[in-house]
Amino acid sequence: MKYSKLTSSLMLLLASASTAVYAAPEVKSKTTIFYGGPIITMENTQPSAEAVVTSEYGKIVYVGSEKEALKQYPNSKKVDLDDKVLMPGFIEQHLHPFLAALTLNMPVIAPEEWKLPTKTWPAVTNHDDYIAALTAQEKAMKDPNEVLWTWGFNNFFHGELSRQELDKISDTRPIGVWHRSAHEFYVNSAFIKKFGLNQADIDKLGSEVANQADLEQGHFYEGGAMIYLLPRIAPELANEERFAAGLKQMVTMLHQKGVTAYNEPGAFIPENMIPLYLDVLGNESTPMYSYFTPESKTPFFAKGKEGVLKEVERITTTLPEEGKVRYFDKQIKLLFDGAIISQLMKMNDGYTDGHHGEWIQTPEDVETITKIFWDNDYQVLVHVNGDLGVEKLIKILEKRQAENPRKDHRFTIIHFANSTDEQVAKLKKLGAIISVNPYYVTGFSEKFGEVGLGKERAHAMVRLGTIEKEGIPVSLHSDAPMAPSDPLLLAWSAATRITNEGTVVRPDLALSRDAALRGITIEAAYSWGQEDRLGSIKTGKVANFTILEQDPYKVDVKKLKDIPIYGTVFEGKVFPIDK
Repeated sequence: MKYSKLTSSLMLLLASASTAVYAAPEVKSKTTIFYGGPIITMENTQPSAEAVVTSEYGKIVYVGSEKEALKQYPNSKKVDLDDKVLMPGFIEQHLHPFLAALTLNMPVIAPEEWKLPTKTWPAVTNHDDYIAALTAQEKAMKDPNEVLWTWGFNNFFHGELSRQELDKISDTRPIGVWHRSAHEFYVNSAFIKKFGLNQADIDKLGSEVANQADLEQGHFYEGGAMIYLLPRIAPELANEERFAAGLKQMVTMLHQKGVTAYNEPGAFIPENMIPLYLDVLGNESTPMYSYFTPESKTPFFAKGKEGVLKEVERITTTLPEEGKVRYFDKQIKLLFDGAIISQLMKMNDGYTDGHHGEWIQTPEDVETITKIFWDNDYQVLVHVNGDLGVEKLIKILEKRQAENPRKDHRFTIIHFANSTDEQVAKLKKLGAIISVNPYYVTGFSEKFGEVGLGKERAHAMVRLGTIEKEGIPVSLHSDAPMAPSDPLLLAWSAATRITNEGTVVRPDLALSRDAALRGITIEAAYSWGQEDRLGSIKTGKVANFTILEQDPYKVDVKKLKDIPIYGTVFEGKVFPIDK
């Protein structure tokens, strides 16, 4: 096999005992020089370099000219990039490993194609094809008692679904259909019987749960119903074997897309799953950081106003304080209005078909929780998708600032699908930062223009151009599995606003190429308060890099998502991608 210079360099670097092909210097090398290709730093004062030197401790010790690097560090190991491009390690600002591990490790029947490491699931875009695909999955199962779990159903593409229609596919096999938004389930009668779901237990949990749990139709949606449903199905849905396989697949997928760090805002990690998280995500072979931010709904539901802060503090101690797998200190995540993919976000002017959105956490609860954590100097992150949700959140943030002014609070607006220019300007004034999912435009703007929102509002989703003009720090995320966890795809989506149908919607709201690439590197690190460690190539930072086959600043912007990833460097160690 013929290797490129870069492959040869990496093989030499990884083969520590290969003295037959690699003559070690007399003095043991404690540094590594990366050179021989473009180096993009994402640092404004030094945007490019010829060489980067990393220490044995995985830190960057030099960024500059190749000549000076060789002069200062003559005994370094050398990695020739072979004209490939070195960038700061890509950062996934927001994804959900628990959901990604489970949803993508079951049959995927979704409106778009999903390419996984060992299988590609084709797009299914209408009702009849969805039912046919689900029926085929049921027929292919050998064990008649095994639950059929599937993810990807979206009523806006696939039509209506009910307990009765699922019973037609099988009235003996339990079927659990997880909505594409991951905020809803549809189940059949056999499923209800197997897991002992009943109206009396639903009613005991109060009106919020009862209003979002329709046992007759087999439909459970948003936070209230999930509080009832998930504890009952989790032991089987997320059994250790299924979850471990899914978590390993997720790590492979992230590595293939150049990710070197991610965060899960709103993490809920069952304590019995912590050893598995540490074993898989903390494994020496896992080349990325796994960070977590606690969620607030469950602690508030369990402990109330007086106990939620202490409960969140306790939760953050369930993972190590340092290392590859840990909670961020003094951060909290709230879930305000409903999922965009279900069209359950709260909209000022409602929906064209007359349905209404939902609160996941009510404005009253968000008011209470934000005050508790704001006054204790937490960074507050809020999931919000509708312009009514944004409007109410702005009033809450105005109140927090009036009562207890804070400067570098980095109050983070998450997802931010629907908004107005005036709302963006107010958020700028209040010092908020924003992290958006640009895939909303790619995957849903066309369909939502036809159903629910209408073209004007649907095509104006994710107004990144306005955010950039206001000078608000903005990062990009996938919210995986809400979008594929692929930073270059996110940058492409933000910079082009091209839909899955191939059209461009509201190009005036696109993000610049540079801002899009900053949104998956330095701005993502800034949103975590980690800009001194991650997100750019600078002396003193962690040596996390992504190696690309092409320069993302030089290719046609429409080709951003197609740039091949060669590998990553994590804490100074090279991790090539298996081809």
